[in-house]
Amino acid sequence: MEGFQCVAKVEEIPPGQVKVVKVNERGIAVFNIDGQFHAIYNSCPHEGGPLNKGRVKGHVVSCPWHDLAFDVRNGQGTDGGGYCVGSYDTVSGAMMCGWKTGRCLSGGGARYSRASDCLGAA
Repeated sequence: MEGFQCVAKVEEIPPGQVKVVKVNERGIAVFNIDGQFHAIYNSCPHEGGPLNKGRVKGHVVSCPWHDLAFDVRNGQGTDGGGYCVGSYDTVSGAMMCGWKTGRCLSGGGARYSRASDCLGAA
């Protein structure tokens, strides 16, 4: 796909796991929750905590530093405090990434789609 880059193979992220990938020098946490892939910026907007190290409960990940929580499906903070992280769309196949406008007011996002073969996995 033109404008997209391969970031991982689906089998690299088993259900219940998370993998950090780099896109344009930005860390993105890709979560596999019950076979569904969700991707958000890996850095908490409060003080930069690594969200991939946080506790995941359902579709919510908590920052390991100060417990701010974000819905991995859309990047929105769950505490009503206005924090959010950039989120990324996902579709099934090999994980591919290309930039688009994000849903979070504080940043951009990317679109993930999948192809049948992905040789350049990060």
